[in-house]
Amino acid sequence: MSEVELYYDKKSMDYDDIFDILYFKIYDEITWKYLEPYIPSHPGAIVLDAAGGTGRWSIRMAKKGCNVTLLDISEKMLNIAYKKVGIEGLQHRIVIEKGDICKLNYQDETFDLILCEHALFLLEEPEVALTEFARVLKKGAPLIISAPNRYVQSLAHLPCTETPTLEKLNESLEILLQKKHNTMACEGKVKIYSWTPNEFHILLERSGFHVEKIIGKGITMPLRLANEVITARDCSEEFFSKLVQLELYMCDKPDSLALAGHLQAVAKKV
Repeated sequence: MSEVELYYDKKSMDYDDIFDILYFKIYDEITWKYLEPYIPSHPGAIVLDAAGGTGRWSIRMAKKGCNVTLLDISEKMLNIAYKKVGIEGLQHRIVIEKGDICKLNYQDETFDLILCEHALFLLEEPEVALTEFARVLKKGAPLIISAPNRYVQSLAHLPCTETPTLEKLNESLEILLQKKHNTMACEGKVKIYSWTPNEFHILLERSGFHVEKIIGKGITMPLRLANEVITARDCSEEFFSKLVQLELYMCDKPDSLALAGHLQAVAKKV
């Protein structure tokens, strides 16, 4: 069992809880805004939710009327997905399968859309998965995919309320220079890989995609709001609405991408 599979098996029972905090509520608003227009509605259309975990996005997409194949490497994450899909009564629209996004067991040009949300950062060699996505995606069909922004990953290590120590400055520089990676687990076994906006664009283009747009997610966070604010589970509707307005105003401006915690690309198979 890989370290990634082991990590997500352990996290499966409380994985969805993280999406109740403010950061991910804002993040999800933007994700959906730039995903929903690309969800196919014609009969027989199939979407691949690559590394779809507990089915958060599979369920939302299936409710729009398409058929979804939910693929993930973690058996326990998929067990949660089975329960959620059953509760929603979407068994006829969502097929759940265990598998590796780097070794897809599907025929060429099978899917009308691929979503790979919050998963590319786990791959040391992302080109392997992207090449597979290009293979199984129909010609001209879209890939919606996200990745962490290394600029923000690096700067987030610097404290905003005090003078940074030499150790913190060094950590920030090492992340920027890719000599060090953040990790998903306290024991440091699951690394987080990140890209600059330009690197992300080049990565997709050389993997067989034409990038239509890259938008930023989390421009107001985490560098501009205190951690206790962005991890809060309760806030006023007015506060939330204003943050969403700020994000949506800036997120699709090309000159704001370097400010965003995450990047989301809309790319089409060439």
